[in-house]
Amino acid sequence: MGKKRRQEKLKRRAQQRVPLTGRDMLRLFPGLFFRALVVIMPLSLLMTYLGASGVTLFNNFWVQMGAYLAAYIVFNRFIFGPVRNYRPPQLKK
Repeated sequence: MGKKRRQEKLKRRAQQRVPLTGRDMLRLFPGLFFRALVVIMPLSLLMTYLGASGVTLFNNFWVQMGAYLAAYIVFNRFIFGPVRNYRPPQLKK
């Protein structure tokens, strides 16, 4: 294997994402939970207020599920930002 090909192989390997372990996910969970809470709580309060104000559309279960799904899709990059940007700590040699 030539030097150039070996360097390309090492470069590709360095760019691959490292799979998250259970310990990594436990480390990231509080941030994910908080971000999801930041997105869902205002939406829940808004739908509750609108439903109580007489907008009967928001009293429908399927409309509420659709609103939650839409918020999840729109804010997916925000909610899962810590997972997407996670880099495992490097071991000191």
